[in-house]
Amino acid sequence: MKTAKLFGLAALVCGFAMTFSSCSNDDGDSTKTYVISFEKQDVNKDGFWCGSTTGTSKTFDDGYGGTTTQYTCTYSETPLTLTTNYSISSYGNDFWSGFAVSSRMETTFDAKTLTPDQYNNIVGKAHSGNKFLVVQRPYNGESLVINEAKGAIVKGLWYVNSAYTTNSIVNGDSYSGGPFVADDWLKCTITGKKVDGTTATVDIDLAKGTSYVKEWTRVDLSSLGKVIELSFYFTGSRTGDFGLNTPAYFCIDDVELVIEK
Repeated sequence: MKTAKLFGLAALVCGFAMTFSSCSNDDGDSTKTYVISFEKQDVNKDGFWCGSTTGTSKTFDDGYGGTTTQYTCTYSETPLTLTTNYSISSYGNDFWSGFAVSSRMETTFDAKTLTPDQYNNIVGKAHSGNKFLVVQRPYNGESLVINEAKGAIVKGLWYVNSAYTTNSIVNGDSYSGGPFVADDWLKCTITGKKVDGTTATVDIDLAKGTSYVKEWTRVDLSSLGKVIELSFYFTGSRTGDFGLNTPAYFCIDDVELVIEK
């Protein structure tokens, strides 16, 4: 397991210009590089997409006398596909799990305006272009799938904390308690699944003590090897009987994939 520890440091500038969903040939046309920037997904008037009622649906008993209809939706940008699950309860509440695309420029969070504030990052912009991906705890096993039979090397991606998570770290909230103190921590583990079913992981420290990731930062994921799927799992010091109490969110952009032709 490798850990990326990058707090408050200036993000390294890539030695090439990133373009949206860009593709280039390397090594005498033996490999092809893609940079996934999530620019192709339309967003609503509030600047986000978290799925819709156009996906494949199923309705189930919620265990409390009502029902929930879940719509499984996808976003594809060659060679990657992601799944998000958008749900509406019989009480009129809606929620999502997995991934959301955002173009929002706000940097703050208020619990009274959970929607749309949960789609803000603390920088107020994408790493490149106008959109970025919000990653939430994968309640339904959502992941990023690489549509390549032999898999791909994930050279890296850029990440930053969401405004929702940062508000909990800095100010505390009704779920996790007060602000983070010296022995608190928050981590995201990125797991790469290989063709043979084996996995490898890289840990990203989102917060340690009162320090937290404040700007777009690159993590090298090449140590995962050639993978066909990426999944994200959050752990932290503020954990109760029902799991993590700190909001399990962060934001990513410009996922760089290298595929052997």
